Amino acid sequence: MRRTIFALLALAGTFPVIAAAQQHEHSMAAHDHAGKPVECRSLAAPPWSGLPASDLAVIRQLQTSVAGVQASGAAAQSGFAPAFGDIPTMGVHWVNRERMLDGVKLDQPDHLLFTRIAGHDSLVGVAYAFRGPVDAKIPATFASDLAQWHDHANLGGGAGQTLHMLHVWFVPSPYGPFAGNNFFLPLMTAGMTLPSPCWIQTDAEVERLELLASLVDVLNRQRDSLMTTAGQGRRAMRRDGFAMSLLNGLADRLEPSFRALDSAAVRGDRSAWEAAADQSLNTLRPLERQLLTTVRDLVKGVQASPGRAPRQQ
Repeated sequence: MRRTIFALLALAGTFPVIAAAQQHEHSMAAHDHAGKPVECRSLAAPPWSGLPASDLAVIRQLQTSVAGVQASGAAAQSGFAPAFGDIPTMGVHWVNRERMLDGVKLDQPDHLLFTRIAGHDSLVGVAYAFRGPVDAKIPATFASDLAQWHDHANLGGGAGQTLHMLHVWFVPSPYGPFAGNNFFLPLMTAGMTLPSPCWIQTDAEVERLELLASLVDVLNRQRDSLMTTAGQGRRAMRRDGFAMSLLNGLADRLEPSFRALDSAAVRGDRSAWEAAADQSLNTLRPLERQLLTTVRDLVKGVQASPGRAPRQQ
């Protein structure tokens, strides 16, 4: 059991921004900017019909403007480059540094968000970002109150600076189109059918989804991360091969619950989906559950900051 925990901890350590967040001196609980459920029928999935008409027009324009960079290769040719690694609930940020230095322009996002879906890098959203003090004046962007910028204090460059960022999702997001974290992304990456956002409204339902998504993410990325380090030498191969074996064992234990989970989502059977999700989490041993909660909290804590910059009115 102790070795299983070490294996999972080693895997969690492959998330570069999460590792940086572990050094964050502020309480994640006190500054949780990760989002909360939105109105499930109009604000949790495209076409985001609950947004003001002006915001819908901007998002449509955005999707048109990035139509030529749907693949990561095209993004590279357009001046974007990957940064931060593959972050759970966010994907890979492809950054155009020239745009970041040129101010926030709604028709020119400086980040493209890619997630691997069905074996291909898929553009799932965009983002705007700039560095400044925590109380920096936020540029006017979208009319919706959901369009709250979040902060990455560990990426601010020091001297009291933080990285202010606003995501815009093109795919379903249970916390809305502008959420800092999208806990549906790990399910998409794993090829699982998404549950209805209307099944994720209460605190208990949010907790279930976030832990489940974190579990799916850890297991889904195990082979890539562990096989990469395993190629670095015979000792690494023995160590990481053993870790992979442990994680594969965990995946085998969870396979029946995951099959039931996906089947329930396909049928639209809420009770069966909740039962399968609970069974997946209850399959974990206490220390595994504790570690999973820590990983989830670190993912959400990446959004932490000592304060929230005020919206421009």
